[in-house]
Amino acid sequence: MKHLLGLCSISAMDRPLAAVAELAVASGLDGIEATARAPHVDPAAPLDVHRATARAVRDAGARVIAYGSYLGRAEVGGASAVDARAAEQAVRIAEALGAPLLRVWAEPIAGAPEEGFAEVAALLRAACDAAAPAGIDVVVERHAGSFADTPARIDRLFAAVARPNFALNYQVLDLLPQREAAAQPDDARRLVPLARYYHLKNVQPAKDGSGPMPPGASLARGVLDYRAILAAAFAAGYAGPLTIEFLSWEPKPVEAKLAEDAAWLRALLQELEAP
Repeated sequence: MKHLLGLCSISAMDRPLAAVAELAVASGLDGIEATARAPHVDPAAPLDVHRATARAVRDAGARVIAYGSYLGRAEVGGASAVDARAAEQAVRIAEALGAPLLRVWAEPIAGAPEEGFAEVAALLRAACDAAAPAGIDVVVERHAGSFADTPARIDRLFAAVARPNFALNYQVLDLLPQREAAAQPDDARRLVPLARYYHLKNVQPAKDGSGPMPPGASLARGVLDYRAILAAAFAAGYAGPLTIEFLSWEPKPVEAKLAEDAAWLRALLQELEAP
């Protein structure tokens, strides 16, 4: 089993996307997730600009593994992020970038826990229908407070969207209470059969030892045991890309932090995939 390994460009917003691709390649990764934020991907730019961006990434020896859009997240993208026209636009950008995965969101429209479920499901169906002819899978990010957070809400969302090119962007739930850290291999085993994309990021200990864990740790030294979590995910059949989303908050250059995480991940995969 050979997993594509990537870096989410949001961890290196201080440089152009082609330079992020060079950073990923230098750390032994296969490609990047292109984030829908300038200077990486401006959703308002013409498609020719995105095609040129994709060529620059390929020239750096990398591939665009996913386009990280904010479709379905009105808080970031504004009202247009939940407009059906935005679904078509996000798909066309992913296609121009050569990205086989379009990352989307499923957040309540007005902030209330159940506000806008039907509208969000309709938006994601529209994205899937636009993406299918281009061979693009639409992957919804698992995120606290969204319609894709708990297993029950994820099941409900999948039943409502009901498209073969709709899948989960799995990740350990953000701001997870530390008392639940040991249960994350079981969480991965339960949910990765729905996933075709996987974000990796580790967390620091909670201040009280049991409450929400803040982000900002390396893959090797954070609270989450990725050796156990990934072993469970692979045993459950996960074979898709693995993308490092956020790096540690240590006062070191991005290059050093990514090199450490990437080397640790490659060594872990060799261990887990050994016959």
